Amino acid sequence: MGFGASLAFIAVGAVLAFAVKWDVPGIDLQMIGWILMGVGAVGAFLTWLYTRRTPLEESVETVEPDLMYTVDPAEAHRHVHEDDVRTHTHPIIRRDPPS
Repeated sequence: MGFGASLAFIAVGAVLAFAVKWDVPGIDLQMIGWILMGVGAVGAFLTWLYTRRTPLEESVETVEPDLMYTVDPAEAHRHVHEDDVRTHTHPIIRRDPPS
């Protein structure tokens, strides 16, 4: 039961306990109202227990490094070969302004 349902039980129970003045033979509407308010209060408390956050001291997050992108700087030169490095030179193109 969520907080919304608990509040609905409490509201309906309060209406039956305090606002309804009908006399139904064999049924005590005021007592049913009190019972519904109690059920709503217990439901709200249990929902609060279930949804509350745990303190940060009790939770531990383990983070492992992503080994796929980790490069040891001492071995970085092994991954680059001189044959793979190409230098591209572009000729300088000069355009004379139109006369």
